Amino acid sequence: MVEQGGWTYSDASAAATWARRLLWADAALSGAAIALALLRGLDPWRQGPADMAIGIGQIIVFIACAFVTLRWLYLANANARALGATDLMGSPGLAVGWFFIPLANLFMPYVTVRDMWKASADPRDWQAASASGAIVLWWVLWLAGNIAGTISLRLWLEYPKEAGDAGEIFSLVSNLASIPAALILAWIIGNIQAMQEHARLKVALA
Repeated sequence: MVEQGGWTYSDASAAATWARRLLWADAALSGAAIALALLRGLDPWRQGPADMAIGIGQIIVFIACAFVTLRWLYLANANARALGATDLMGSPGLAVGWFFIPLANLFMPYVTVRDMWKASADPRDWQAASASGAIVLWWVLWLAGNIAGTISLRLWLEYPKEAGDAGEIFSLVSNLASIPAALILAWIIGNIQAMQEHARLKVALA
């Protein structure tokens, strides 16, 4: 058992595996939505059962993905502390909570994941460690996809007759950004998980 500073290392490999699978599924569904939109010439009034099925699938996968990914984030943040990382901002609970706090959710989740990468790479001296530039790219794409998706939804809800073309374009942008964002996050999760498992073995054998 690896335990330091009141934190105990927990096996997060299953959560990491499922988070990555769901992120891949999310990317695939976004790709399918883009393909359908292009096949009908970006005409929102030609949407059919296939579009509805993919839209429902995206909602279901997004909810499942968010739950599992945030579960992994909590475990991984706690595990970084169990491996010896100190002075990490907030707590594992707050690492999840940042996603739901207005304004803070524009930048704090990025800071949390960046620091987790560094703390997983070198728990004892994480402040001096470097983080992958892919984390910045993931966060920019994540924000772009969510902002575009929110605009598209609001247009359809508030101006259902006039919003057709604009809503379709924003939906397309959202899906285009979501594909690389999901794939990059899956890569980030895999790398952080691998670094933590390597660090755990080093601590256990020390």
